[in-house]
Amino acid sequence: MTAKAKEETTQEANAMPSFIKVKKVITLPLLKFVTNKAIFVTIEEPMFKGREMPETKMDPATLCNCVNLETGEQVQIIVSAVLESTFNEEYEDNSYVGKSFMIKKLPKAKSDAKYFPYSLAEVEVEA
Repeated sequence: MTAKAKEETTQEANAMPSFIKVKKVITLPLLKFVTNKAIFVTIEEPMFKGREMPETKMDPATLCNCVNLETGEQVQIIVSAVLESTFNEEYEDNSYVGKSFMIKKLPKAKSDAKYFPYSLAEVEVEA
């Protein structure tokens, strides 16, 4: 999806008057993973660390800006450590940027497992 198409989609979704244009998107809605349900996204930018939240005492989340291929909406996903390492192993130098993926969060193999496994497939988007 082109930048112009994304902008038009955003404007239409918000029913903005035609004389108003979005200059910069400040926040993006979060596309949450649901176990055993695939999401389809095109990754627009390299993964990055979110804001530090001192009150939680947790490391900042790894985030990624994407386009939801089912809706055309610009979204953000939280990238788990498992998913992040898979992207970094398979795609050197952030070469996953600009590519489209089907990502599915799978159930934990054991009840005491610490991490959810993921199914990751690069997909081709037909115009």
